[in-house]
Amino acid sequence: MIKSYKVLLTSALLLAATSSCSDLLVTEPKQSVEAAVALRDITGIRSLLISVYDRLQPAAYYGQRMMIAPEILADNVRLTSQNSNRYFNERVNAPGAHMQQLWDNYLGINEANFVLSVIDASNTSDAEKAQIKGEASFLRGLLYFDMARVFAYEPKKIQNNFNLGLVLRTTPTDNIEKVTFQERSTVEQTYAQIESDLKNAITFLPASATASRQRATKAAAQGLLSRLYLYWEKYPESIQAATDALASTSARLVTGAQYAAAFTQSPNPESVFELNYVQATESLLANESMHSLTTNLTTGGWADVVPTTELFNLYEAADVRKAVFYAATKSGEAVNFSRKYTAARGAFTDNIPVMRYSELLLIRAEAYAATGDNAKALADLNALRTRAGATPIAATVTGQALIDAILTERRLELVLEGHRFFDLKRRGLTITKAGLSAVVPANDFRILAALPNAQVQLNPKLKQNPGY
Repeated sequence: MIKSYKVLLTSALLLAATSSCSDLLVTEPKQSVEAAVALRDITGIRSLLISVYDRLQPAAYYGQRMMIAPEILADNVRLTSQNSNRYFNERVNAPGAHMQQLWDNYLGINEANFVLSVIDASNTSDAEKAQIKGEASFLRGLLYFDMARVFAYEPKKIQNNFNLGLVLRTTPTDNIEKVTFQERSTVEQTYAQIESDLKNAITFLPASATASRQRATKAAAQGLLSRLYLYWEKYPESIQAATDALASTSARLVTGAQYAAAFTQSPNPESVFELNYVQATESLLANESMHSLTTNLTTGGWADVVPTTELFNLYEAADVRKAVFYAATKSGEAVNFSRKYTAARGAFTDNIPVMRYSELLLIRAEAYAATGDNAKALADLNALRTRAGATPIAATVTGQALIDAILTERRLELVLEGHRFFDLKRRGLTITKAGLSAVVPANDFRILAALPNAQVQLNPKLKQNPGY
């Protein structure tokens, strides 16, 4: 992330992605040392914390898949006629085509557990201890929340009485002999753990208008908590957390031509939390980068992923967000490519916005609408539409029509930022796609990703998701 530090502590701290254990296994070479010894010095703890940030960056996570899969599993984007077959199965919602790669989040979770277990005894100031505890708590909460969105239903949208969430581990594992098989917690228990992590992060992280938005901040934790509460349908709590985040962050809305330009800046002026990629060491290159898959601006890219005609036609002519797309031709097909990922950091390299100021306004607007406060919901919604040059939503739009307008605005504002599938899922809505026979109702087993079969086979307590 900030810089791709590789942890040179000991293999005792590293989780083997190919290990055959229920949700994490650790191999410990004979030359390795005890984790407590390796992490006695604050330098090692800092490095391990950076490693957790690095876990967010690969193409299988925020570097690409978490941005594109939720869009193409839903109705925001499609593939060009000539393509590299990437996301072909996701386009038609084939069984097993999902985001199951996020099971590897247990790697980062274990590292965050290590950081939290040793930081209080480290040789540093109380201020730095609090900062590190806050960042590690935020990261663990984010890792768990993303897994919950992929592998479990939301607490108020349980389908067919299947209410299992995640295996929750909050203590580190550094030896295969210490691994215990555990059952999946309930969805409510999973959400409660994430809530606890984010509340701890808010407590530990200092309020600072100058804090780097490419690291966890109090505002980022408040914003993620507001998103959690929205999924949880705890609307008053979501409103308060979003309000706190909007007041805490140095991010701001940009207007006019600044909108498209904001995605080339580091950080994006609207980013509450974004991942920073160093081009020399962290570029995902032509095969994996968002730039390669969503544009044809650079020779050697794939340019496979474009907005659906239905989405593109939702933009008003004067909407500055429509100008983020540009018309082009690929293999004789007229398409519109996105300018959200223009290789601004170097060849095939862009920063990734995990949360933007506009999302917080949309979260609060939806939560206001759900509680019947139409005036405040419209104020937040129209703040975005006005800055974009779009027609404000009339005061006569209320109830479900207002919720629908907010969900549409989320499509227009957050396309290619990884939200659409989760928005439909958490609202219990059917996924339909123009020109395709793929129709996925809320109770379809394909809504949830499959747990890795190897993990289920090894751990007799680990129950697979329905349908797999």
